[in-house]
Parts: sequence; structure tokens; C-alpha cells
Amino acid sequence: MRNQGIRRLLAAGLCSLALSTTTVDQATAQESFWGGSDHVPSLVITPGKIEIDVPMPVSGDMQLMLAMAGNGGGLAELKQKAVRNYTQHIHSEFARVLYEYLEDEEVPLVKENGLLNLENNIQIKVIKHLNSMKPAKNHDTEKGHVALSGEFRFTLAGRNGNTLREQRVDIGKLKITEKYRVRSYLDGRATEDNTQEAIESALTEMVEELVERMEDHLEADALSDLVSV
Repeated sequence: MRNQGIRRLLAAGLCSLALSTTTVDQATAQESFWGGSDHVPSLVITPGKIEIDVPMPVSGDMQLMLAMAGNGGGLAELKQKAVRNYTQHIHSEFARVLYEYLEDEEVPLVKENGLLNLENNIQIKVIKHLNSMKPAKNHDTEKGHVALSGEFRFTLAGRNGNTLREQRVDIGKLKITEKYRVRSYLDGRATEDNTQEAIESALTEMVEELVERMEDHLEADALSDLVSV
């Protein structure tokens, strides 16, 4: 009789454990689906499309231009390299700034099957404005600034692909500019040129401005409200 009592207790305990485990598993699955106990929906970030046009030559380094030409290269090769570098710079900066914001908001990011999908697309043109060209005894100095124009578009879509939120930004209206300077020495010394740094700095500022304009739509509460509509 005592053994039968123990078996009944074990059976009841296993049944209770099974029910408890099932409840926990269901809750965990639901939290994974929503992203957590606070019901913040999970988000997939789709790699965006970036189209960028840069002025040629990007650099005022004539020695570099002549070296490229002597090796069978030319403006087309320089432009392709510049486009690749600046495209990668934009991707990296977007990842840094956007992921930092979403982490602060505790928005769960997933690779697939998220409740929401975020996609960014950029068409951008870098414009190089010459302000002055001053010759000196042993060098020439070119000064100017770079500016940006184009359009940014981001969309938040549901799991079925329907667009829930969309925003467009005229990049030219952000009025982003950065100064550049090229100093070419007449005695053969290497040219001092910060044009690339100026363009990268302008692109970084652009990304920060664009993410700031997205923030209201990417807050945890805003995302939760979006999927509950």
C-alpha cells in the first residue's frame, strides 16, 4: 500500500511537471515571437540598397592620377573603388548607429521570421564645390566643401509584406557640408588631401541625421502599437 501511494505521488508530480513545462515552453515561445515579456515585436533588418554617385576625380592628387594611368587604370577604375569604399562606409555607419539605438530600446533583432521588417534605401550624390585655388611659392592649395543630395526611404512592413509605415527624407534639405583642402607641392612631395575624410565625415553625419528621423517610428512602444493595429 505504501508503494502504491508513492507511485501515485510520483505520477502526480510528473504530470504537474509536464504541465508546468508545457506552460513555460508556450510562454517562452510567445515571448520569442514577440521579443520579450514586454511584448516588443521582433524586427528583421533587410540589407538596404545604396546608390551613390561621387565626383571624379575624388582626390586632387595628380600624382596618384598619373600613376593609375601609367598602370593601365583611369577615372573609371578610381570611381568604382571610391563607390565601393563609400558604400561600405554607409553600411557600417548605419549598422553602428541603428543597432545602438535599437539596443537602447531593447528591440529584439532576428535574422528571419520577425513580426516586422525594416528596409532602408538610399540614393545619394556627393557634390564637390571649389571655393578657391591659391598658388604659392612651393605649392598650390585648393579649398572647397562637399555637400550631399538625394533621397532616403525607409519602410516598416509586416510579416505578410504589407507596408505599415513609410518615410522619405530629402537628403539635400539636411544641408550637410564638410570642408576639404588639397595642397599640391611643386617639389615632388606627397600631396596633402583630406577630401576622402571630408566625404566620409559628411556621410556619417547624414546617417546620424537619418536615424534620428527614424527614431520616433522605431521606439519600442511605437513598434508595439504598429503590430497591434
